[in-house]
Amino acid sequence: MVYKTDHKLLRKERFFIGILLGVVGILTVIDVYEDFVDGTELRHLGLDLTIGLCAISAVVYLIYKMTMDQKKINFLIKQKDILSEIVKSHENKSRIFVEGLSKQIDEEFENWKLSQAEQEVALLLLKGITNNEIAQIRSSADKTIRHQSASIYKKANLKGRQELQAYFLEDLLAPQTTRHE
Repeated sequence: MVYKTDHKLLRKERFFIGILLGVVGILTVIDVYEDFVDGTELRHLGLDLTIGLCAISAVVYLIYKMTMDQKKINFLIKQKDILSEIVKSHENKSRIFVEGLSKQIDEEFENWKLSQAEQEVALLLLKGITNNEIAQIRSSADKTIRHQSASIYKKANLKGRQELQAYFLEDLLAPQTTRHE
């Protein structure tokens, strides 16, 4: 939101400066006309006319910059909207994927007949958390976690943590391997 506030402030500032320059330009052109009617020297008229043209040129430039900035802002807003849609799409796909993976993990844990405590430990093992960290998280002894881990591996017919992680990772990578063949 900071950008919007800064952008609005910048637009107001440019608009104000544009009005001031426009007024200076118009007043200078009026002064040039009156000086011309009064018969003022051409050198003075030229100087006043240059000042007026510079002021009017600055107004034109400000209008051009404001128009270009607005086009850029509109383009960026469209890009942001497109990217937001892409992010939403990926978030939905990720959510579906994670839900499917969670369901698959739960089903395997049930098939292996893991207790609730073993399921919690198995999830932490899958996340790569060490036995000591799991013991701290669960307020258990290291020996208890080692025993539960051994029980998990035995019920799953796996040799250890790496095979446990590979068991689920293999299912995740299978569709991509199939696509590359």
